[in-house]
Order: sequence, then C-alpha cells, then structure tokens
Amino acid sequence: MRSAVQLPSLAAKYESYTARGTFALRDLPVLTQEELAAATQEAIACREGDPGLLWAHGGTLEAPGLSLLPEGMFAAEIHSAWSPLGPRDVVANLHPSGRLRPDHYLFNRFAATAGATVLPVGDLPPGDAEGWLALLAGQGVTALAAPPQTMARLVGGVAAGRPIPWLRTLLLGGTTHDTTPDAVLADRFPYTDIWRLYGTPTSWVIGHHGPQCLADVYHPLPHQLVEVVDGRVLLTTLSPVRTPALIRYETRERAEFTHCSCGRKGPALRALGPTPPSFRFCGRTIDARELVALATACDEVEQAQVAVTPEQCVHLRVRLAPDAVDDHHSRAWVRYQVLEHHLVLADCVAEQPEAFEVVPVDHPLGPSPLAPGEF
Repeated sequence: MRSAVQLPSLAAKYESYTARGTFALRDLPVLTQEELAAATQEAIACREGDPGLLWAHGGTLEAPGLSLLPEGMFAAEIHSAWSPLGPRDVVANLHPSGRLRPDHYLFNRFAATAGATVLPVGDLPPGDAEGWLALLAGQGVTALAAPPQTMARLVGGVAAGRPIPWLRTLLLGGTTHDTTPDAVLADRFPYTDIWRLYGTPTSWVIGHHGPQCLADVYHPLPHQLVEVVDGRVLLTTLSPVRTPALIRYETRERAEFTHCSCGRKGPALRALGPTPPSFRFCGRTIDARELVALATACDEVEQAQVAVTPEQCVHLRVRLAPDAVDDHHSRAWVRYQVLEHHLVLADCVAEQPEAFEVVPVDHPLGPSPLAPGEF
C-alpha cells in the first residue's frame, strides 16, 4: 500500500486507508485493468533502481496494454510451489518470443531456476515436425514447454498414434491458457506427466496444476492472495518487488473455489474462463471492445461485434456503411486494419489464418461488443 500511494493515479485511491493504519482487505476498492494501465505508465516513467521487464498483454498500437514485471519474473516463487523439473532435465522451449510475448522468457527463467538445461527453440516452423522431434530426442530432451497452437499441431498430427517415451514432462499454460483436454494428452502422451500454469499477462501466473490434479483445477501460488467475489478472480500480490502492486486486482477471469484430488493443502481454484466481453483465443485473452473499436475506425464500417463459434473461430461481424461496397476487398481491408493494429490478435491468427474472419451483416448489431452465449 505504501508503494502504491507513491504513484499519482493510485494515491487518491489508497491514501485514506494507509492513514488509518489498519483495515480489512475486503474493504479496499477493486483495482481495474484501466487503473493498472495508468499506474504502469507512471511506474515506467519514474522507475529507478531494480531492472524491470515490460510485456504487452493486449491493446492496440495507439493504446497498448502493458505489464511491468521484476526481472526475476517470479520464477523462484513459482518453483517453490511447482516443481516439475530437476537438474537432470533438458527442456525444449517451444514458446515463440516475438510481439512482446512473455511465456518464452518465463519458461527459460523457470527452467534455469530449477537447475535444468534449456533449449530456447521458439515456435516450431511449419513442415517437418517429425524431424524436429527427432532432433530434440537426439539432444536428450526430457520436457517440452509449448503454447496451445503448438500442442494442437502435435496432438492433431505428429504425435497421433505414436507415443514418445523420451518425453517425461509437458509444461503447459503460463500467461496463455492451454485447454487441451487431459484425456487427449493422456492418449497421445501416455508416458508423459502433464503440468500446467494458469494466469494472464496482467496478473502474471495465478495458480499451478500437477499430474494428480483435477481438470481445470489450480492451486494459488503462495506469494499472492486470490479472492473470488461474485465469481470474479481478484489478485493481491504479497511481494514488495512488483510495481505497481496488485491490490484486489480485477483479473477479468471467472472461477470458483473447489477441492482437488491431489491432496495438497489449501484452497483450489476451478478456472471458468474470462469475463465477457473478453474471450479466449489460442490461449490468449482478448477484449472484444478493442476489436470493435479498430473495426469501426475504418470508414467502411458502421457497426461491429465479435462472435466466437463453438469451433473457436472468431467472426468479426461488421455492418458496412451505406456507401461501402460489400466485396472481398472491403472485408480484406477491415481484417488487415484490425490485425495490423492489435498487439495480440495477429500472433494468434498467424498460426490459424482461417480462424479469424470478417463477416458482413445487413441488420443492426446488438449493443454488446461480444455476442452473448458464443464465447
């Protein structure tokens, strides 16, 4: 709290509480993503001393969503509660490193903290995935850290019907959220233990999951406090090294407290997905309002709305302006403008270009940026 009030935008929010000396956590106001963004810009401007890392969690080129983390990325704190690796492990890190994406660097740092050897491969190129797996096996790899799109390729093609006995450990999730079903992974990788992390780029890693845990159930990390209020996940950091501090931060995630079969003491959290109008796409959380704003910034578009199909394809519905021509060129131009100016969506679409489509409609669209019931 004393750290937070050093930032002008948070001073008015917390000064009355620090003046009291004692207060209940539940009495503190919720910290919104917009407030955190403003405080992050202030922290960047006045930062001195310890090094920091800056990541893009979303937003646009004109209004980027940025997260500031300490140089250690909380790898040691995560490792103290979640220990899938040891000094004898060799980890192939398949997370891409572009577009200010943090998970590649998180797993490099985490593996080093665990004493393991890291191969920072990055995104597997299209084509000969079998050859790449043979290369990794030849280097003594025992673990893979992989994003959702890479797992989809491995599950759907390379690994189908051919167990990989050298792969002892799969590290999934992070600030992206991997929803590959445990049953599918058990079928494709019968010799492999599945370990997951759950979080978002703004809140960082919230919880961890081991091979004995129930599906979608995570254990909160001990260096922070997790609340669930009306189904919303609020996060408070208990470490003084994070600036701005997260104090009852609204993560825009939905969850409920539950029990886990693994026997670990303490609360467990069942993840239920993002809070609308945000939605999950290729493991990333995207705010539909940002896509609507980018689409309607085009002269050709009068209204826009996002719909997510059951097949996890994103349809950007647009009602064209009266003088706009409904043809392939208009749709391609709107699609290009949205992808070019959004900091997260383009990375998601690069792997699955057919999963994002601009769909003209000839009727008025509803007021919600995200079509209800379709996320």
